[in-house]
Amino acid sequence: MKEITLEKQRKRLENVNYASNAVKKCQKRMRIHDYLPGQVTYNLGPYPARFSIEPTEYDYNLVKSLAEGGVELIQIHEEWNDYLRRFGADKYSSHDPQGMKNFIKLCHDFGIKILPYMSSSYLEVNDPDFTMDFMRYEWYLNGTFWKYASCSARSPEWTTFLLNKLRGLLDEYDFDGLYNDTGSEEFAKRDLARRHKDNIITSWRDMKYDPEEEDLLARIYALTKEKNGIFKLHYGLNTLPKTDEKLYDYLWVGESVSDGSDMLDTASFPPYVVPCPDFSAMESQSDRIRVYARSLPFMQFPLRTDGRPYEAGKIIGEPDIKYTEGGTLDYYRKMAEYDKEHPNGPYAYSDWSAIPDDEEYRRLWFHYLSLYKPMVEENNICHMNIQDSSVTMVDLPENVYMSMFTGDEVYLCLSNLSEREHVIMFEEKWENRETGEISDTVTIPVDGLCFLRKV
Repeated sequence: MKEITLEKQRKRLENVNYASNAVKKCQKRMRIHDYLPGQVTYNLGPYPARFSIEPTEYDYNLVKSLAEGGVELIQIHEEWNDYLRRFGADKYSSHDPQGMKNFIKLCHDFGIKILPYMSSSYLEVNDPDFTMDFMRYEWYLNGTFWKYASCSARSPEWTTFLLNKLRGLLDEYDFDGLYNDTGSEEFAKRDLARRHKDNIITSWRDMKYDPEEEDLLARIYALTKEKNGIFKLHYGLNTLPKTDEKLYDYLWVGESVSDGSDMLDTASFPPYVVPCPDFSAMESQSDRIRVYARSLPFMQFPLRTDGRPYEAGKIIGEPDIKYTEGGTLDYYRKMAEYDKEHPNGPYAYSDWSAIPDDEEYRRLWFHYLSLYKPMVEENNICHMNIQDSSVTMVDLPENVYMSMFTGDEVYLCLSNLSEREHVIMFEEKWENRETGEISDTVTIPVDGLCFLRKV
């Protein structure tokens, strides 16, 4: 906690009073607790090829730079484990256990928390532990070199197996929680409903509540909290889990979303939402940069993809692996061809990357994070998407958004998603945090953001 002085406390109370009186109507008011905005996926290597997780000088320098740039949480994906059972481990243990433990220590040495991939729904059908008792609907997710069964929260065999495996995982490794790629049995229902065209299977879109899935998520959430850990959830697209309770700390949205326009829908979700723009599906450069204008005023900060370069050629180059044509295999081939032509980068770092990752987007990520973090400090109050206030001289134009973040300082974050630039006039003077200019007006370009501080 920061040092509390009489002067600071007096100013804070003035700020809280100002915000309370100035904001007449907003989409959401919330107080910020236990929020880590700077989050990164870190690619470890080209599984199913064999590789070492042992930290290298490259990893040391990158993790150090991430920490210095404000990163507080890293998530790693399935390459940390051995989900095809090729190297003597399994989906819940690392194929390089000592290297993994040393990488975890590296993150902790720089004050960064780290979460591993797991799934409450998916298990490779060729895994020796898999049994048809794990399923309730026979549906499979076929990938480039894997075939995942949709395991069911309604199966006591599956939930018993999974919970015991996760407890062992958390006991063995010094992770700071779990990242859960749910997939969900709802995807199986959706597929079956489409193929059978009958009313026997409840439509996944119509289904509002899933008690068994809620109970399984609650059990996993409790496991992480026993270790004082973080539980991050990925449900698919820009959707919420079918639960009445909020059983996660962070919700990842955006995978497979080709148009970022519906990102604004997630502003109504419970906190905290972490958008992961799927640049593999999003072709427009303007859409990539526009992600920030669609997220930052709504207290969402995008996930960064980073780590070791992806090395797609090695991923699809194993002679003993049967690869499935189409889909992600075509994407990997395109990435591998790019890598041959650009051996010195820039690189791609994930399944959600443009080829290569957009360097301007990546540069802006750290710039905006430095501006964003003071706004969302512990115990700050966010008035999100202000619709009526005494802050501006007139109502905001359509598709211009403004949120206020109040604590030891009062900050405004504005974005312009309209088709032309706008000049916003304020009742008082504000400091532009990027230029240092103090004024009662600001010009916001199309797709632009503005960060202000009350003077």
